[in-house]
Amino acid sequence: MQFGFRGPSTARRASTGQRHAAALVGRALACAVLLSIAHEVRAECYVTSRLSDTYVSFPPTINVSTSAPVGTVVATVTVPVSGAVAGFNYATCSGGGALHWAIVGGPLVANRIGSTTVQGIGYTSYLSRAGLPRNIVMDSYMDVSSVPGGPAAPTFQSQLYLTVNLIKTGDVLPGPLSLNPTGPGMPNWVGYFFDGNRGAIAFAATMPPGASSITTSSCNVTTLAPSVVLPTISTSAFQGVGTTAGVTPFAIGLDCPTPNVRVFITLTDNTASTNTSDMLSLRPDSTAQGIKLQILNANTPISFGPDSADVGNTNQWLAGTSVGGPMNVPLSVRYIQAGSSVRPGTVNGIATFTMSYQ
Repeated sequence: MQFGFRGPSTARRASTGQRHAAALVGRALACAVLLSIAHEVRAECYVTSRLSDTYVSFPPTINVSTSAPVGTVVATVTVPVSGAVAGFNYATCSGGGALHWAIVGGPLVANRIGSTTVQGIGYTSYLSRAGLPRNIVMDSYMDVSSVPGGPAAPTFQSQLYLTVNLIKTGDVLPGPLSLNPTGPGMPNWVGYFFDGNRGAIAFAATMPPGASSITTSSCNVTTLAPSVVLPTISTSAFQGVGTTAGVTPFAIGLDCPTPNVRVFITLTDNTASTNTSDMLSLRPDSTAQGIKLQILNANTPISFGPDSADVGNTNQWLAGTSVGGPMNVPLSVRYIQAGSSVRPGTVNGIATFTMSYQ
């Protein structure tokens, strides 16, 4: 989107005895192998009892900025795991074992990000505290030898918590939110915690389908290319470099259906796209010399930046917060002396503006 300014113009083999001895040795080796196998089989964990499911819920409406980069956490919730309190012995293990927090029993889900019904939104999760030496992230495990109580009696030392994050994975198509609609994972399950090789579930976490919806925040620009006509000013109005004249108001009109959206703008010099100063270059068809233009926000000159909606773009500035409905961004433009002398003529400049909704 752009606006133009114009001065007055547009802008990746053996004996029997020996054979007998050989046979005895063979039996002894077989016994050793059997003993070894028996020892490995005993290395298992048994869940003491299955806890009630833990329920996770997000707010009814979650607004996602269209400008947010991929990987952004758009919502997070942490809940105590039902019954997973201090002193609870959740398993008995013999010979070792592991604790698993997973979407499914099997291969890892790509990037440990689960799927949702909303295009462009995935989820991650992890278990924390309860005396665990580290967080157990989705699709990972922890050896029981490292947890309080050890293999004999792994026990929570304090409340266990579950954190679930919603992650932006691409362009978002708004809609009702539920988990694992297809592919790996149980529909509407965040994940489940199980012990050892037996796959016995200690607890599961679920999220009710459709209780939350994803929306996107954006505004419609209602003044796509405003043309601003500046007044005719005598060269005598300029008394040296930096002097200004001819302030002319104008506005960018928006319609923002979603309230509480922070609206950011970057202005870009259309004639000199790498310009990051606060003076707008004149177009080659301008005939005046020694003059440039400044765009003001509340009487403060705005510096120019790259044409990008990325969060934190150079010279991006906050224009305001939407209230839901029409919104105007009041600005003004003026002449500024940029050279040692001023010669009369026409003045034409074009700036583009890029919106970023955060």
